[in-house]
Parts: sequence; C-alpha cells; structure tokens
Amino acid sequence: MLYELTQLALRNLTRARARLIMTAGGVLVGTAAVILLIAITVGLQAIAEAGIGSSTSLLELYVYPRYNPNGETPRIDQEAIQAIRAIPGVNTMIYGVQAYGIVITVDKLINYPSVFGIDPALLPGLAEKMKWGTPVLDTKTIVIGGRVEDNFFDPKASDYIPITYDLQTVKPRFTFQVSAGTRRLNYTISGAVAIQDTFLDGTLILPLSEVIRLKRLNGEQVDMNKLSYDTVLVRAASRDVTNDVANAIRNLGFDASGGGDYLNQLTGFFGTMRLMLGGVGGVALIVAAFGVANTMTMAILERTREIGIMKAIGATDRAILTVFLIEAGAVGFFGGLAGVGTALALGQVINNAVANGVGDGTGAQFLPIDVSKIQGNLVIIDPALILFGMILATVVGIGAGVLPALRASQMIPVHALRTE
Repeated sequence: MLYELTQLALRNLTRARARLIMTAGGVLVGTAAVILLIAITVGLQAIAEAGIGSSTSLLELYVYPRYNPNGETPRIDQEAIQAIRAIPGVNTMIYGVQAYGIVITVDKLINYPSVFGIDPALLPGLAEKMKWGTPVLDTKTIVIGGRVEDNFFDPKASDYIPITYDLQTVKPRFTFQVSAGTRRLNYTISGAVAIQDTFLDGTLILPLSEVIRLKRLNGEQVDMNKLSYDTVLVRAASRDVTNDVANAIRNLGFDASGGGDYLNQLTGFFGTMRLMLGGVGGVALIVAAFGVANTMTMAILERTREIGIMKAIGATDRAILTVFLIEAGAVGFFGGLAGVGTALALGQVINNAVANGVGDGTGAQFLPIDVSKIQGNLVIIDPALILFGMILATVVGIGAGVLPALRASQMIPVHALRTE
C-alpha cells in the first residue's frame, strides 16, 4: 500500500515541475547554508587544535587535595598514589615534595629555582625526552628543568634581565639558605629535561631523600610515615581518555586540572558557535518551509475535485494524508539532496582557494588564521553532517506539509466533488 501511495505522490510532483524546482530551491539554499556554516566551524576547530599540536601539557593533570570545610582534607599519600596509578588510561605519574632555598651562582649571576624531590624510580617517566645529558639522580647528581638555564640575573641590576648559561659546559655553584646561614651543596648536573610547559621547566629535580634532608636542615619536622606529596602530575595515555582520568581522580576525593581543561573550553566554544551559525542557516530553512507549505496548499486547492473522487471510491483519510506528506517530504528530500551537492561544491571551491593562497603565500593576507596546518581545509564536511543535512531537509518538508495534508484528508467528499 505504501509503495503505491509513494508512486502516486511522486507522479503528482511531476505535474508542476517548475513549481517543484522553485520550492525545492528554497530548501536547497537553507540546507547548503546550514551545512557550510557548520562545516566552517568544524574547520576552524581543527585549525585551533592543530595550532595546539601534540603538546604533552594537554595530557597532563595536576592532582591536589580537595578542601573539605566539614572534615579532614584528604592527603595525597602513598595509598592515594596507588589508587590513582590503577585508574585506566593513566600512562605515567610524577609525584614528589617541593622545597625552596637553593641558589645557583655563575659568574656573580644568580638563579632561584624551585626544588622538586622525586623517587629516582620515576625518572624514566619524567625524562622521556632530554634537552641534553643523561638522567641520573643520587645525593650528588641532579637533573634540571629545561628553563633553569634561562633564568640567571644580576642581583645588583636595577632591572630584571634574564641571562642564559649553558650549564652543560659551565659548572655552577649551589648553596642552600638555612636559618643558621648558607651551606654549600656539591651537586653535579647530569642533564636537562626538555621544556614541557609544566612546573618542572624551572625546577631542580633531586632525589626525594635529599629534599627531605634539606627540609630537616632548615628545621622542618618531616615524618616519613605520614609523608604527603605536594605535587602530583598525571599524564594520560591520549587526549581521548584525559577527561575520563580526571573524572576518576575526582571520584577518589581529589581535584584534577590541567591543559585538557583548555581543550574542553575550546570544544565548548566551537560547539556554541556551531549552534549559533547553524541557527542562522536554519532561518533560511524556515523560510523554505513556508514555501513548501504554500506549494502544498496550492496543490490541494488545484486537486480538490480529485481528492473528492479518491475519497468517493474508497480512499481513507489516512491514505490522503500519507500521499500529501510523502509529496512534502519528497520536496524536502530532493531540495536537501541538491543542497548537499551545492555545499560540497562550494566547500571544495573555498578549500581550493584557501589552499592556493597558502601555497603561494597570500593566504595570510585574506585570512586571520593559519590554515596551513590542516592543508588549507577550512570547510570540513564529514558524512555525519551530510546525513544530518538530508534528514533535516526532509523533516522540514514533512513538517511544512502537515497542515495542508491534514486539510486534504479532512475534506468532505460531497463538497470536494462540487468544486470546479
């Protein structure tokens, strides 16, 4: 039954081809606008994420105790470390105790780095990429962060001007400031960790036992049985699992934040932009819906006597309703199909223009963004967006035809047959 009604509806559409083409043209414009505007936001998001690159900071989460005003704030102790390590998606962890008071001196220039003590067993996870040297930690050998060499300054100068020293070739002097005075530290630098955009970049990395010794030298009471870690850095296996790891850490009673939060904000921003621009294109579809409704109303007025004859020979109200809804849906479908084709063609034209501009160096002159990192693809139309456009156009067509179709199905056969 449905097949026969569909055939009838499609034959009816071919009676007024010019009107069909013009009505479907409105749907074409609306569908193409929605697809292109959304596709541009997808391309802009891809450009923004490509600009971020594969920085490991996006995989890293800082874990810290969640303040509890009604009770004891949980400590990040060894038990908590084991629980975090067991979370699926955790790749590596770096945790330790922070300290201050070490001064590096080279040629009367000084540097006040922070100090971070870790278990030497964690060093392979920390030093995945060395700027220079070999990572070794013991009581006399330390590792430095990648920016420690860049932070020397003259304490007598009126303005702070950072000066860089190559500590691979220059032997610095280390001293530790305590309440009783200054103590000389005989450290040798084994290597520098490459800059990773984390707190470690400007830090001296020492064995945990050495940092505990320095704290005790400074009069601090440290109980190894109740040791809490000041800083815990968790690196997820990939961007895809970073949020899951962060949520699992929060479920343990701790807080977690990191570069992945920026990526979430970026995704939220472009999601909002997609809704806004998609809504702008949706206005054109709404206008097209009025065109479909007008076309269907005119078709019913022209075929009133025919509707009366159909009902007189046994056609049900449901059959009449179905025929006109199929006609309205077909107008939306064919308009959407043409709109998808138009969007694909225009998208290719835009991408070719952008790619050619990038290739000859003129791209930056008419675009305030760097599209070279995604090969000039400013407009990205994926299959899901094509399917969405087709479904949206068809639904708009059917929705616009509901009232005319209901009117046709509710006609009284006697009155319809009297219509000239």
